[in-house]
Amino acid sequence: MTNFSGDKQMKSNPLLSNNPLYIVDVGARDGMHSRWNKFTSSYKGILFEPDPEEYKLLKSKCGKNLIVLNSALSDSAGELDFHLCQKPGVSSVYWPNIDFLSKFPEVERFDVVKNIKIQADTLNNQLKKNNIFDIDFIKIDTQGHELSILHGSVDYFDNLVGLEIEVEFVPLYKKQPLFNEVDSFIRKHGFELFDLKRYYWKRKESKNTRNQKGQLVFGDALYFKTPEQVLLMSRVTQEKIVRSICVYLVYGYLDLAQTLFLNANRNGLLVKEVQDEVVLILSKYEREYTNMLPDFKGKGRIKLLFERIGNMFDVNSWHTGCDISVGNNPGGLSIVKILFGSICD
Repeated sequence: MTNFSGDKQMKSNPLLSNNPLYIVDVGARDGMHSRWNKFTSSYKGILFEPDPEEYKLLKSKCGKNLIVLNSALSDSAGELDFHLCQKPGVSSVYWPNIDFLSKFPEVERFDVVKNIKIQADTLNNQLKKNNIFDIDFIKIDTQGHELSILHGSVDYFDNLVGLEIEVEFVPLYKKQPLFNEVDSFIRKHGFELFDLKRYYWKRKESKNTRNQKGQLVFGDALYFKTPEQVLLMSRVTQEKIVRSICVYLVYGYLDLAQTLFLNANRNGLLVKEVQDEVVLILSKYEREYTNMLPDFKGKGRIKLLFERIGNMFDVNSWHTGCDISVGNNPGGLSIVKILFGSICD
């Protein structure tokens, strides 16, 4: 799902040709998600990776439209303890909570193999040092350290369209903030929760049980400013409105994009040329999201049958998520959802 090159699989987008998206990705071990590459070639990705070895690897693979910074982020500048684990992707500034983790398989991946000191800074400081004064979207995946990073990012919240934040519902790490604290902080700054991709773990005594969720452990939470809030931004411009529409579309929220476009038009904020370009791209996405079978008697029963057949092909794993993707991306939808409509829990 990632693309390191920054040059492949991209699409020309006239709306953004001279108005690139600015995307911050904190904890970008695997590079930026392919959703951005698939949408446009006109974006600038700012990636942060504190692990020195992973930073070198990431930088060597990234293309010209990506900036990779070897810095940890926090709520203030200073030195942090960083615990490198057997599986690098679960390394954290917090110590693993083995008492909880030992209830599930493969606890050894959280074994700390090395403790290092890393220099941290705030996102506010790092962006200003690199002469970046307006960004559109932030993604943070830092194994429990997300709230501290958010505290150090508030200078950019007023004109930010959205965030994707990894959140935990149980303490994977000692003394880490959990979802309720993160959610409360983000909402306080004017963002609303739009989606949550949930992940579940099964206890080690029953890891081979099929078609059961296990315990809700963590998730990827998607927040947006609503269209109404975007138009109230202190520096709202035609360019910002266009980028906001595009961010909504990247995550598949056609309704938000349409609402923002119509409201901006009513307020005379878009010139005719831009209006025409937006109409074209909205029409394209509307066709993609309405390509479903018409209603007919028995459609619901057939849908359930397809779902049950699909469950038979599920990979048997103790760690799984019941949500296919965060947002409404057509590429992440099952054939059942494409043909028969929304799948409810």
